[in-house]
Amino acid sequence: MLRVLGYIWAIFGAYWIIFAPALSSSSSKLNSSQRLRLALLAVTFALLLWWANVIPPVWLIALGLAWSAIGLYWVAPKNEGKSGEYRFYRFLRLLIGAVTFSLLFWGKTGVGVLGKRFEPKFAAIAATGLAVTLVGLSITAWARIYVGQFWSDKVVIQADHKLIRRGPYARMRHPIYSGVLLGIAGTALAVGEWRGVLAFLLMLINYSIKARREDKILADRFGHEFLDYQNHAGLLLPRFR
Repeated sequence: MLRVLGYIWAIFGAYWIIFAPALSSSSSKLNSSQRLRLALLAVTFALLLWWANVIPPVWLIALGLAWSAIGLYWVAPKNEGKSGEYRFYRFLRLLIGAVTFSLLFWGKTGVGVLGKRFEPKFAAIAATGLAVTLVGLSITAWARIYVGQFWSDKVVIQADHKLIRRGPYARMRHPIYSGVLLGIAGTALAVGEWRGVLAFLLMLINYSIKARREDKILADRFGHEFLDYQNHAGLLLPRFR
């Protein structure tokens, strides 16, 4: 089951970095250099996926981290305006992501209490974890469609930024983070060990801090419009009122 989940997360990562930008409404604006970069990312991802079973876990994590860092840098919007964080925080978030997925998929991180189970080892529980993961990643992909060209992995306001209040953004201010957290929770449920709980908590803290920083610069930019939005949409959980 964990191998299946590993492939699901890897394919989702490829979609997020390669195919979402290529299929977005702004894809027609991609120049030849950007298209070449996306093609290079696709080829290197396919090679990593093909050799995943023979590459030592430590090297696979390092290569995956390097691939993600390069990919996020290449697809980051270039028309950035106001930033709400120091550059160091972006590197720190990437490191937290590496630790999170190492805890989930690398058995050697199950040291001491982290390797003990918090639930019985039943196939039905693992299958439920898989289903929850798929639901979470679906929410994330759905949100990415609506945010479109205004998505960035950095806490930043683009020059022509707009406040999105449609789709999943109608009830949650940060549905991308909510979906990823739900996916990690599902994977942790499938893992069944305390290392999975720690992975979820790490990403929850990471996204909670990032979401509040984004709220601050959105409030500065959109003023009363954003304050009204806060009253109708929850931070990470949906608000129905």
